[in-house]
Amino acid sequence: MPVLSSGEQRALVLRRLRQSDTSRYSPTKGASDYEWIDDAIERGIEEFVRLTKCLRTYCIIQLKSSIRSYVLPADFIDIMTAYYYDAALSDGYRELTFTTIEKLNDEISDWRVDTGSPKRIYIDRLHGKGASIGLYPIPESDGAAISFTNAYANEASWICPLYTNYKDFGRILRYAGTSTFVLSTDDNVIVSPEVSNYNLLIEYYRLPYLIAEMPPEAAKAISYYAAAELLQDAPEDSAEYKRSVSLLHLFDQEVATYINRRKRPQSGQNLRLLQSSWNYLENMQFYKDIA
Repeated sequence: MPVLSSGEQRALVLRRLRQSDTSRYSPTKGASDYEWIDDAIERGIEEFVRLTKCLRTYCIIQLKSSIRSYVLPADFIDIMTAYYYDAALSDGYRELTFTTIEKLNDEISDWRVDTGSPKRIYIDRLHGKGASIGLYPIPESDGAAISFTNAYANEASWICPLYTNYKDFGRILRYAGTSTFVLSTDDNVIVSPEVSNYNLLIEYYRLPYLIAEMPPEAAKAISYYAAAELLQDAPEDSAEYKRSVSLLHLFDQEVATYINRRKRPQSGQNLRLLQSSWNYLENMQFYKDIA
């Protein structure tokens, strides 16, 4: 199935609802009022992306000495990999090990004050407006100023959603400074991140900016979710409510099929496991492969 435009996605949802216009699912009872349908589609898009983690990008985070926690981009869902850059290292980059606050509490008594070159990373806090990461040890050096030498790279304080249809982009988060986007100035060039000394590079799963960013397989799943949500307002003993349950089941099947087909990486998952589960997890082969 090709990537659908917003109009085509609306039409697909109406077909799932077995309606020819929006009059039944509109606050104004209008035949072309898509407010409720668009709301349901947006929630379907977000649910699909959060479950499948089908979109990802990178972010360069400027570190500050004696500062342990750093805010993540607003579009952050989950972290994939993290690297600390130190020009003194043989290959420049050190991949950080994922850990948890519980594990640090159990293994290192002074981890909240210990300083040095970061070796571990953990999700510090999750809240309504975003998330933050923590580093261990706490960085002992200020990250160098972030700049780009790539002739095909440009920084911008805002990104047009239309840009994200066709081009890759990254993020820069400067400590107590301006956060920017890294854009390619050429359609045929993907800009590789350039990390300055003592700074952090993370690859993370993100939320979409526009429906056209979604993979082709998402269109059918989104239509199932949106139609199910609209049908759930019907009485629980009605045929429409029962159909909404079936549509949600079809949505779950599409998500499972997509994950199985794309085989997304395991790295960065299970960051908040209970302490009692760690010994079991660490002895499993898949964890040894990604650790």
